[in-house]
Amino acid sequence: MGWVGTVRNFDMTLDNEFHGPNLGYILELYEQYRKNPDAVDLATRRLFEKWSPSEPAAPISPGRDLSSLTGAANLAQAIRVYGYLSANLDPLEDTASPTDNPLLTPEFHKIQEEDLTNVPAEVLNLPAGQASRNAREGIELLRSIYCGTIGYDYGHIRIPEERDWLYQVAETGDFRPPAQKVNGRKLLERLAQVEAFEVFLHRLYPGKTRFSIEGLDMLVPILDEVIANAALEEICVTLIGMAHRGRLNVLTHVLQKPYSHILAEFADPQGRATTWDELRWTGDVKYHMGAYRSPRSDQ
Repeated sequence: MGWVGTVRNFDMTLDNEFHGPNLGYILELYEQYRKNPDAVDLATRRLFEKWSPSEPAAPISPGRDLSSLTGAANLAQAIRVYGYLSANLDPLEDTASPTDNPLLTPEFHKIQEEDLTNVPAEVLNLPAGQASRNAREGIELLRSIYCGTIGYDYGHIRIPEERDWLYQVAETGDFRPPAQKVNGRKLLERLAQVEAFEVFLHRLYPGKTRFSIEGLDMLVPILDEVIANAALEEICVTLIGMAHRGRLNVLTHVLQKPYSHILAEFADPQGRATTWDELRWTGDVKYHMGAYRSPRSDQ
């Protein structure tokens, strides 16, 4: 293994410097170094003199076949990248188990489930604080995260720092709110408001373009929670960059734009105005409009 340039003064851990198959290779080199420092090149020897990896819960056996290390690392990476394909996202239907997707099985990566017990969890590059005795426990942890009730899909992100930050956030749960009991009645009432508004507009103006929120109804209660939590963190201004889809419902229920104003825009005042001076507005479509709200502390 060659190292380009001068060896730095390393103050690091395996978790934040090496990933996947590279991590398994480094562990093998380190085992060789421990037995015979002259077995590795000078630059690598200097590196290992400045740090040592934390002791794995499952020690690395001398001469272990690299296939078990790389297989475990590749399985972990597959779960991170493709786990969302087996995530439990449909509350009305059974979702395929992670083991139903060949990419997410040990066999696809040339190892067996029981082999993971003898592989150190370090090869999975789990974040600090997510201790596992071996790779088998680590894989189960990753499955619970990436094949659970949230689908994480960010393998396409090309900036390594951004992608690694998202991995850390997902796997540590640093920004995951504490489990709180949902007020089902309040949520149902909010969703009923959202649905009733769309049904009313469809009946009254069936030929008008409005970009319905249908299929995205949860956006309104989610925005309610986001804005409320922002206020608790003393964030004074919240700006919403809104797409067409669902904008009228958000304007009405989140920003509390009066129903009468929305209906007036559907009435198309341009048809009744004879000049732009009479119209006194730009003529833009209703689903491009914005709104501003300054709620009181009790709201």
